[in-house]
Amino acid sequence: MGTRGLSLVEMMVVIAITATLASIGAISFQKYQKSYRIDAQTRLLFAEMLKARTQAIYQHRGTRVKFYPNRFEVYSSVQEGPQVSPVATHLFSFPVTWNFSGFDNPNGITFDEIGIASNYGSICVDSAAGYGGVDSVVVHYVRISIGKKDKGNECSSSSGSITLK
Repeated sequence: MGTRGLSLVEMMVVIAITATLASIGAISFQKYQKSYRIDAQTRLLFAEMLKARTQAIYQHRGTRVKFYPNRFEVYSSVQEGPQVSPVATHLFSFPVTWNFSGFDNPNGITFDEIGIASNYGSICVDSAAGYGGVDSVVVHYVRISIGKKDKGNECSSSSGSITLK
């Protein structure tokens, strides 16, 4: 005569296996979520830089993107002053470093009326190694690219430390 149901030992084994799989899944999900957020911030930065350059070309007037430690702002002109407000402001979820060289402001990029950038350099999302498919934007005078920093390298386009995609 067979008994129906599970014994206490069998039930405890099933619960232990389920708990182990759930904890592994939660850790993997957290890594995936961080990777996604780094990608999203980098792609937003890339898209806004392309949009500012495109607007400068179409409107035949310079546009400016300024960087601050916790945000970046996009301006529809190159005018300065307290009366000038940004068209868009985006907050950073992760720390960002930038390294610009050129003849303009080291904390921003100005696109002239034909879309040429005043500075060149790189903008990198600071993250732990291995996170994110892309984590940097490289700005050249006539091109904007998105890429991934090589492991252990600093955020610099001149050192060749960014793999462009």
